[in-house]
Amino acid sequence: MAYTYDDFLKKARASNTLQDFDPEELSLAQVYPEYGISVASLKQEEKTATTSAQRALASQAAAQLRTSYNGFTGSWQDEIDDILNQLDKYPDFSYDEEAPTYDNKYEEEQDAILDQIGKYPDFSYDEEAPTYTNPYEELQQELLDKILNREDFTWSKDSDPVFGEYQKQYLREGERASANALAQAAAASGGQASSYAATAAAQAGNYYASQLSDKIPELYNQAYQRYLSEYEQLANDLGLVNTQQQLDYQEYLDRLGQYNTDKNFAYQQYLDDYNKLLGYLDAVNGQEQMDYQEYKDKLGQFNVDKEFAYQQYLDNYNKLQDYLSGLQKANDSEYQQYVDQQEMEQKKQQQAQEMAQAQVDGILQAGVMPSSDLISKSGYSQEYVNAMLQYYRQKAAASAYRSSGGGSSSKSSGTTSSSKTSQSVGYNTARLVSVPKYGEITVADAERLANQGLLRRSGTDKHGNPTYVPTAKKPTQNIAMVR
Repeated sequence: MAYTYDDFLKKARASNTLQDFDPEELSLAQVYPEYGISVASLKQEEKTATTSAQRALASQAAAQLRTSYNGFTGSWQDEIDDILNQLDKYPDFSYDEEAPTYDNKYEEEQDAILDQIGKYPDFSYDEEAPTYTNPYEELQQELLDKILNREDFTWSKDSDPVFGEYQKQYLREGERASANALAQAAAASGGQASSYAATAAAQAGNYYASQLSDKIPELYNQAYQRYLSEYEQLANDLGLVNTQQQLDYQEYLDRLGQYNTDKNFAYQQYLDDYNKLLGYLDAVNGQEQMDYQEYKDKLGQFNVDKEFAYQQYLDNYNKLQDYLSGLQKANDSEYQQYVDQQEMEQKKQQQAQEMAQAQVDGILQAGVMPSSDLISKSGYSQEYVNAMLQYYRQKAAASAYRSSGGGSSSKSSGTTSSSKTSQSVGYNTARLVSVPKYGEITVADAERLANQGLLRRSGTDKHGNPTYVPTAKKPTQNIAMVR
């Protein structure tokens, strides 16, 4: 399939690489669209490359493709190809040392301790706490009620049995004294009752009656003292009962204190056992952390060693890249010298060719066949020279015929023949055009090659001359032989 410059432009725009082509590359792409399409693909690969090696390979492939189309092979190319081959086959980074791994050898022990902690029972104490019941509560309440509800003190001689006994005694003694006084008085008077006897008897009775009255305050005081004594006895009884109750309660407090002491001791043992588990877990965790820190230290050293090895790997790779870059710069410099030299030689050839063409044109106009060497230098084909020689000779003959007075029909015929020859050959067919791979050839030769399918017209230049580009078809003979 023959590609066109438009095909190249479509490819370059689709791959977003058109802006990456320099003028020389665009010129080559115009002449060789297939070159431009291939380079567009390589430039796209260079843009999307994920590694520097891929970018270098794509860049160098594009450079090689350009030089191949220019017919240039640099003196550094073999070494560049060798380095590119090394980069292409550059191994992936590998590090033989195995990274340290961590195996927690305390894991089962930690799990067992954690399981014990998780299942650690709640604290319990089987001994029942002593209780207290006041056995004197009813008696205390009874005595307290008696004290608090005791009636106020009252006394009456009529209700006092002691006063009754005194009264009987003093009445009896008063009667006896009265009788004795009456008897004594009667005896003194010869047994005769008298007022004296009655008075003496009354006085003796009154004396005992007065003694009985004197006993009332004493009996009242004795009764009040008994009242107070009974109150004090009740208070003493309540105090004794309270004292005994306090003794019993203190005994309960002592037993309760011992119970609490024993319970606290048991709870402290419970906590100590739990804290032992926690301490054991801390010790195991601490040892495990020491092992883990040792693993981290080893892993850190492994990473340092691996990073060092990787840096060496990169350094070696970058050395190749830098060396390749230096060679490519040298090759590019050499290529630029080659291009400059080619341009100079092309200009010299063009100047020599134009001079030879001017000489050939002058000789042909004189109706003489130029030398084969001069024809070769002019770039004209022998076919073209023969046609032009015939044309100039016919033109000269026609001019001579007209000068000799030839007929109008003959003149007309000669003019028509000359015109046809000019139209069939034309001056422009002798002009040289630059065709890639073929160099400078005449338009006539280019048209013949186009008829053979080796060239195709691509347009015209600024002078109106046709331009040509090679097709994919290969020539079957040496093109230089047809000039």
